[in-house]
Amino acid sequence: MLNRIKSLGKDELMRGSLVLFIMFGIYNVLNYVFQISMARMLGPADYGILAVLMSIIYIFGIPSEAIQTVITKYTSKFSVNNNLGKVKDLLFRSIKKGFIFATASFILLIPLSFLLSHLLDIKISLLIFSFFFIFFVFLVSINRGVLQGRKEFVHLGVNLVIESLVKVIFSIFLVWIGWRLYGAIVGVLIGGLLSFILTFFIIRNILAAKRERAEFYNIYETNFPILIAMISIVLMYSLDIIFARAFFSPQIAGEFAFVSLIGKVIIFISSSIGKTMFPLTSQEFEKGKNTFSLFKKAVLLVFFISAVALVFYYFFPVEIISLVSLGSNQYLGAAGILFILGVSYTLLSISNIIVLYNLSINKIIKRAYFLPVFVLIEIFLLLIFNNNLMEFAVSLLVSNLLIFLYSLFLLRK
Repeated sequence: MLNRIKSLGKDELMRGSLVLFIMFGIYNVLNYVFQISMARMLGPADYGILAVLMSIIYIFGIPSEAIQTVITKYTSKFSVNNNLGKVKDLLFRSIKKGFIFATASFILLIPLSFLLSHLLDIKISLLIFSFFFIFFVFLVSINRGVLQGRKEFVHLGVNLVIESLVKVIFSIFLVWIGWRLYGAIVGVLIGGLLSFILTFFIIRNILAAKRERAEFYNIYETNFPILIAMISIVLMYSLDIIFARAFFSPQIAGEFAFVSLIGKVIIFISSSIGKTMFPLTSQEFEKGKNTFSLFKKAVLLVFFISAVALVFYYFFPVEIISLVSLGSNQYLGAAGILFILGVSYTLLSISNIIVLYNLSINKIIKRAYFLPVFVLIEIFLLLIFNNNLMEFAVSLLVSNLLIFLYSLFLLRK
């Protein structure tokens, strides 16, 4: 038994996942403090607006997920020989492109905000103000990609925790003094800015290294399938909040947003496993070693975590919602869909692990272009089946089941 425990301690996936699991646990607890506090202080209607704003920002920041994944992959590759000079070159060139991409996205969002304001019944000024967070989404993901690729999981986790803690403190204070939704957004912006600045202190050894031209050509163009895959996965679990706002009353949309957040605990926790697995399988692949055993461990971990969550979602949905909302009964109207959402997000979480694994070993270059089809299927189903929350949740389940079945197809040799 003692030897078994020692062997687990030497297992990079288990050790890295444990570190990120703990840090992500703290990070997610703080995020839930933020969400619960905002839900209590703002009420269902305004909280629904906040959830939509966060979803829109996250959707338009999807390329940052791909950027972080690409940075992680190439940092892992250069780190095989501990070549910090090439990592520095990768970092500087990526920050430049990231800033350009963020600026272009912000400019695009300004005219689009008029359409979103009309469709979602949200003030234009609030939309534009919240879009400033796009810059932090793009830029901090680059530095975090370097940390992830260097397997500095503790530093990555600490940075996430600091961002979340600052966001909680400032948002609660600013909403409390009467800034309402603007206060919540300012708190998010302050957290993002501080976390971005702090990453430079963490990677100061890379900044101090002599810059060496990295040998890669069109890094983002050649890794476009990663962008496609990340866009597809993130859209699959972000569009529901926006569509709920469009189809349901502010009260019901707020209820859905809150219960959806509880269901997505599965996605948030399993993402730490994926973020740990990706650089490890990428490095093992570069060394010509077998990677499938690491992948199997990652899937089993996600399955176990999801199974535990689903048991609670099935037997105690009302109790969980009451507990998370600190005894409020404002969100109990959506309790009946918690288990269905949990199953849906479990399927998507496992699909995400499979897609990340295939990307880390350069396997699904062409097949990644088929993933957006499942986003279109989800949109189609949500447009058709939205008479009530149960129909809405089942539509999500069907679309995530389909992408799960396709991800299994990707495992074929």
